[in-house]
Amino acid sequence: MKPRVYITLPNGDGWVHKHVMFATIALLQDSRFTVRMDAPTHRPFENNLHHCIVDFMDNGDDFWLTMDSDNPPLGNPLDRVQDDLDVVGFPTPVYHNTNNGERPWYMNAYKRNFEEQGYNEFQPQDGLQEVDAVGTGCVLMARRVFEHPMMQSGAFTRKLDGRGRVRAGNDMAFCERAKESGFRVWADFERPCRHFVDGVELIELIQAVNQLKESSDDGNH
Repeated sequence: MKPRVYITLPNGDGWVHKHVMFATIALLQDSRFTVRMDAPTHRPFENNLHHCIVDFMDNGDDFWLTMDSDNPPLGNPLDRVQDDLDVVGFPTPVYHNTNNGERPWYMNAYKRNFEEQGYNEFQPQDGLQEVDAVGTGCVLMARRVFEHPMMQSGAFTRKLDGRGRVRAGNDMAFCERAKESGFRVWADFERPCRHFVDGVELIELIQAVNQLKESSDDGNH
């Protein structure tokens, strides 16, 4: 029997980038699997993901692949179904403003930094790597992850600090719960994703790239 895969494109307003749809159409035609898809619009985002979990479990699917509406994969993430991994993310470039000569983007696969109570970009970014956390812009998860009692109620709920501030967003909180439940988290650097980002101010981006170049030139002296 073919593995059953549930693909979701969760969004809040019915908008999905055309490249995400192109990728989804190709995935729906992958004859190795029985594939179905949905593009749910529940709000807020964590609630949308939890609706997806209920649908995934009630329908008896084997794997769940979820993609953000602006986050199309470059390769075929379903290639990893045969590896039967618990959680595998397909890294996505994320823009961040920097004024210290660092490059103004990072790939959203992470190593946990307990000393600073946060996360750092995972290195090396080569092939399939076990990591501490991945972003959920494009991630493939096995059914057994959500059969665990800890993952059945609020798997993607954000974690707060003692004063009500977000300590871990929905993706980090999910990965922390998965690891606490005994599951392993992976990043597939062979199959990264595109990321179409609105609201990036280009002068700021140019300045950050120029600072990166200046920092690199200084290091060569």
